Amino acid sequence: MTDWDSMVDSIHAAMQAVDKAHVATETLREKQDREAIEQFQIHMKELSKRLEQMQDILAHEDTYTLDELAQALGETLGAGQTYHRIPHYDVKHK
Repeated sequence: MTDWDSMVDSIHAAMQAVDKAHVATETLREKQDREAIEQFQIHMKELSKRLEQMQDILAHEDTYTLDELAQALGETLGAGQTYHRIPHYDVKHK
C-alpha cells in the first residue's frame, strides 16, 4: 500500500466515522437512554481516533512525501526495493 493509498483510506475511514457519529447523535437526541449514550460514546471515540490518525499523517507530511519520492525514483531507476520511513503493506483489492 502506498502512502497515498494510506491517506485515502484514512480519509475514507474518517468520513465513515463521521457518518456513524452523526447517526448516534440523532439517536441520542430522539431517546436519552443508557444504550444511546453508550453508542454515542463509542462512535465519538472512533471518530476521535480516525481524526488523530489523519492529524498524524498531516503532521508528518514531509516524511510521506519523501517516501513517495524515493519510491518513484526507485521505480524510475529500476532499483527495486527502496527504503521507506513509513511502513508499507501489500494490499490485495477484491
